[in-house]
Parts: sequence; C-alpha cells; structure tokens
Amino acid sequence: MACVAHWFNARRGLASGIAWTGGGVGGVLFPLLIQGLLPHLGWAWCVRITGFILFFLCIISICLCRSRIPASPRKDGASPWRATLPDYRIFLDGTGAMAFTTLGVLFVDLAYFIPITYLPSYYLSRRHLDTSSTITGSAAFAYQLLAILNASSCFGRLISGSLGDHFGHYNTMIASLFLCVTSIVALWLPDILTPSSSPALLIVFVIVFGFVSGSNVSLTPICLGQLCNTQDYGRYYASCYTAVAFGVLVSLPAAGGILDACGGVEGGKEAFWGVAVFTGGCYVIALGCFVWVRGRVQGWRWCKW
Repeated sequence: MACVAHWFNARRGLASGIAWTGGGVGGVLFPLLIQGLLPHLGWAWCVRITGFILFFLCIISICLCRSRIPASPRKDGASPWRATLPDYRIFLDGTGAMAFTTLGVLFVDLAYFIPITYLPSYYLSRRHLDTSSTITGSAAFAYQLLAILNASSCFGRLISGSLGDHFGHYNTMIASLFLCVTSIVALWLPDILTPSSSPALLIVFVIVFGFVSGSNVSLTPICLGQLCNTQDYGRYYASCYTAVAFGVLVSLPAAGGILDACGGVEGGKEAFWGVAVFTGGCYVIALGCFVWVRGRVQGWRWCKW
C-alpha cells in the first residue's frame, strides 16, 4: 500500500480502492473454496491449498511492487533502510493529528473484524429460525453470507476511494464511519433483539455493512498520507500499523469474552447483543478521533480534506 501511495497523488484514493478490492475478492473466493473443499479433502488439505494459492499470489506481488522515490533520511542520520522503520517521535507532533489518527485506525480495526469473524457463528446460532427456505436454512449459507459481505465490500472500497478524491479523504472516512455505526444500531441490533424467522434483515445488514465498511481498509492508509510528505509515507504507515497491529490482538478475544458473558453461541442469537454494542462503541470512538483530527487540522468550516 505504501508503494501505491508513491505512484499516485490526485487519484490516490481511487488507486488505493482498486488495490484493496483484491482483499474483497479474496473474501468472496476463499470462503466458497473452503466450503467446497472441506467435505472432500478435510481441514489439513484445505489449509495447504489456501497456503499454496497465497504463496503464488505473494510471488506475483513481489515481482510487481516498485517504489517511485526513496524514503527521506532521518534527522539522526540513520541509513535509508532504518529510515523506513517505525519512529515513536512521529506521534509527538504539535497537533496530535498522527496520534489521534492512529487511535482512530486502531478502533476501526477493532470493530471491523468482529462482524466478519462472528457472522457465521451468529447465523448458525439463529439457523433454527430460518427453516422457511432451503437456501437460507442451510449451514452452508453462513459461508455464503461472508461472500456476500465481501462482494459488497469490493464496491465500497472502490467507490469510497473515488469519493475521497473528490470530497476529501477524511470527510469521506467520517461519513462512512457514521454509516457503519448506523448499520450496527439500525440493522444488526434489531435483528439480534427481535424474535424473527426471516433472515431478510440480516441479509440487508450484511450488504449495507459490507459496502459502508469498505472504506475501513481503503481510506485509512490514504488519510495517513495526508499527514506527511510522500517520501515519509513508509515510516508513517509503519509507525501507525505497528501500534494498530498490537491493539487489534484484543479485538476478537474481547468479542469472544463478551459473547461468553452474554450466554455464548448456545444462548441463541440474543447473546450477540453485547458483541454488537462493543462493535458500535468502537466505531463511535473511531468516528470521534477522525472528527477531532479533521477539526484540529482544518477547522470546522467545510473544505475538501
């Protein structure tokens, strides 16, 4: 992603959206691939085949990635290689924009992976309610929901990147985070708390959340790029995601602990209300961080940023 940012400026968001679309395509193909192979080859060979595919794709990536300009040297005279390493001093700028953007990205990633990870378990916990259809009443539909979410995310990643180029990347990110909160509160929570035999509301949530959360991965690197010069982007990216990577380790265990405290998967779909509230709360904090940075750097007047 740092290489993509080096090659684009005016349409950096669109380029990033196109690049990140690959993650959505993989999210469509791999669940369906595992669903098809698992009954015939078993778990071990499913993992091996997935690994071989990823190895082949990574080789292609290594052959195609190029950097347009070298990283700028650090003030302490470090070598060009060390100039790309994380640097805690980046977080100590006078505005606090980098620190709060990193905090916002942390809570975005805390929230984003929870619905994706727990969606199959959530569907299976309510599957006995969906016996009216042979399609939505099957366990295989849990994998297909993941494919639907990621297919919707492909469009969200692409469109949010393009909108960011026209209206400002922070502005677009703030709007998309607000819609993520809305989708959790207005669609997922009602489906959890309302006794219903129809999966229609859940399917609507999967499509809407997949689309509006596409910006969670495609715009966050671009927002970082607005805080630095292009030659410094690698160090800013590394510094941000080093902190975010450690923080995201908390995400799924925390959601699992909340689910267990609310009754576990055996408690039915109503037990997921705590997971949904935690996800929505993380999105609210992330939204607040991005709004604060936008106001701190550009003020509260409308402008493209």
